[in-house]
Amino acid sequence: MAKTIYDPKQDPRFQHPVIDRDEWQERYLPNGETIPFRLIHGYFEGTDVKFLFCFPPADRYENRFHHYLSPFPGPDEEMASLGHTFVGDSIGFALRCGAYFIETNMGSHSQFGGNRDDHLTWQSSAAAAEFSREKAMEIYETDQRPYGYVYGGSGGGYKSMACIENTRAWDGAVPFVIGSPVSLPNTITMHVQGQRVLRNAFGKILDALDAGGSGDPYKDLTPDEAQMLEELTKMGFPPLGWYLEAKGIIDPGSLPVLMPGIKGMDPAYFTDFWTKPGYAGADPNSSSSKDRIVFRTKVKAVQQPGKAQERAVEDGQNGVDDAWKKQLVSGNGAYLELEELPQGDNLYLEGLSMIFQDGEAKGATLLMGKMMRFTQIHCAM
Repeated sequence: MAKTIYDPKQDPRFQHPVIDRDEWQERYLPNGETIPFRLIHGYFEGTDVKFLFCFPPADRYENRFHHYLSPFPGPDEEMASLGHTFVGDSIGFALRCGAYFIETNMGSHSQFGGNRDDHLTWQSSAAAAEFSREKAMEIYETDQRPYGYVYGGSGGGYKSMACIENTRAWDGAVPFVIGSPVSLPNTITMHVQGQRVLRNAFGKILDALDAGGSGDPYKDLTPDEAQMLEELTKMGFPPLGWYLEAKGIIDPGSLPVLMPGIKGMDPAYFTDFWTKPGYAGADPNSSSSKDRIVFRTKVKAVQQPGKAQERAVEDGQNGVDDAWKKQLVSGNGAYLELEELPQGDNLYLEGLSMIFQDGEAKGATLLMGKMMRFTQIHCAM
């Protein structure tokens, strides 16, 4: 059976593009060069699909376009690349290559595409690509069809493959950072587990492997630390890759925004881990049990110096490493004042959540940012 190829020119949803912004701007490149470009922003009438086109001057145009797909499209995603500079400047790269640049929000209703139609991702992208061709031929006064190339990493890589497989809107695709079916959340949870268990050992590991070291990274580790290092190394994490953690940079990556989905898929695991024999959490001698923090306290006051802030539209968070951060909201200095906090000299607070059991916030869960002890005890959000 022949594959059906989607043609956005035949889709009634995308027959009425509207341009609501048309202006010239300048792009400043790392080498000191400045490239003017024509910014065109708009949407398809009757839809949530918005697009951004960045056209170079006629003397730089070489009859091609670059179309970037973010891992996690949001409602204003089409503006995200405007916030990039220097190495991550996709717009500047396109302009230097004689190409115009395209980015859209892919019709997303929310930052992570909640209640999304997965077909809309490549259908709306194809519609924007084909409309951009019409504008390019009009702007550059040519009847030559522009060649188009779609690309993206991680989730954007999968989207790029869907685009090139289901439509003829592009002439090539560059998907990258393509994960395996088991890459999420396992690669991230593996890293976070290593950060917890090895948090007091990173310096020793790197010293042993550095010039003049013993060459044996396991030599001065506890049994738990040695077992963790061996497991992670066999799973592909290079021991010398812990240099950031050795500098005190402990970061769970996108795990905080993935956790609700993980708990939704397997809620029983989060009880079984601490109660059923065979799980590390049920072993009182395991590092998991020793690091577990369970305490009850009361909220004395809620301090709100400013309103919570959502991300800026043009903040550039649309890449493989940072697109997930769009799910986070800044507390803007807000914090909770608690009656008491857990005690200990080596507490591991990363991932510690507060679960409210009564009051107006009953049932809500809040990820704790950090703890501060003053004359009065405070807890930052």
